[in-house]
Amino acid sequence: MDTIKYGIIGVRGMGSGHYRCLEAIPDAEVIAVADNRPESLNLFQHRLHDWDAVADSLKGVGHEARAARQEEWETTPAPPYNGPITFFSDYREMLDLDDLDAVVVATPDCTHVEIVLDGLAAGKHVLSEKPAATTVKQLSTLEAAVAKSDRTYQVGLECRYLPTYRTMRRMIIEENAIGRPVMTWCLEFRGPFLRKVDNWIMSQEKTGGVFVEKTCHFFDLMAWLVDSVPKTVTAVAGQDVVKEIYGIKPDIFDNGWVTIEYENGARGMLGLCMFGAGRKPLSITVLGEDGQMEGLFGPQKIEVAKRGVPQMEVIEAGADNEHAHLSHGGGVYFEHLAFIDSIRTGRTPLTDIETAKWSTLVGLAAEESARNSSTPVSL
Repeated sequence: MDTIKYGIIGVRGMGSGHYRCLEAIPDAEVIAVADNRPESLNLFQHRLHDWDAVADSLKGVGHEARAARQEEWETTPAPPYNGPITFFSDYREMLDLDDLDAVVVATPDCTHVEIVLDGLAAGKHVLSEKPAATTVKQLSTLEAAVAKSDRTYQVGLECRYLPTYRTMRRMIIEENAIGRPVMTWCLEFRGPFLRKVDNWIMSQEKTGGVFVEKTCHFFDLMAWLVDSVPKTVTAVAGQDVVKEIYGIKPDIFDNGWVTIEYENGARGMLGLCMFGAGRKPLSITVLGEDGQMEGLFGPQKIEVAKRGVPQMEVIEAGADNEHAHLSHGGGVYFEHLAFIDSIRTGRTPLTDIETAKWSTLVGLAAEESARNSSTPVSL
């Protein structure tokens, strides 16, 4: 199999990000896209005609202005497109293409499982955006389908593929750089979600909740960095500030704390704020018996402090990352390299169904605990 031929289902924000990353991979070719909104297909066609012009028009503006400009691109007829990509309004028709090897699922969270099942049934390899599912029932259905399929399934937890966190994992687990991991924590103090089509991302029912939609990334990373699976989850959360936005009233938490006990005895904590000023970079720290290590997402660097050593070590983990300008610091680019490798070799993806399961279950447990007087939830 020389070139992996892709189809992308859902071509708004993340779908377009996947496309840009695939463009940079010689072994990949996007031959089809599908979206049930004509406006989204029109916007994507604009991007194909002059990607930089569309991107430049959306830079450096606030949420509302960005949404308005995007809607303008959506409703302005795109120039004719005569390239190699076929457009579909129904992804099921796209799945009938015989020469299609793999699909990317970049649709609203609550639709992931249904589309993944259709993709696997059609004999396609599937890379699905996170979260893997939005309910325990959906997750069970997904696990059963993946177990029966001989196709590659990979979940889009792209942070695992970033140089920062791969380096942290190697140093902590393989090199024992800070001793046995005892504690881990993640802090993300950011602004509200960006505006989406119908603002589905602000809906508890469509996302499973903010701890499923947003922080499944970090639940996954913390478990990976302490090399254990979660055992018990307790959360306290509220909706205190973002009560109305984009003309709607969200029903998701806008801040909270989640604590996790792991099977190996390590403990974790996540702090999330969705109304922050956005000036503090997202960070994940692991505290071991002999020192601590902090990974900063934006700067892509690692700070290591050893007990008894006065000088802190700073590692520029992203120094050689020439793809950092692509989606999510280059994480999406790197996850596609891994996905293609799994398709060709049959090797289990780093972010396989087992990883997808635990990252989702912790988020669902956090939602359950926070909505039930912080009652601990056992996994």
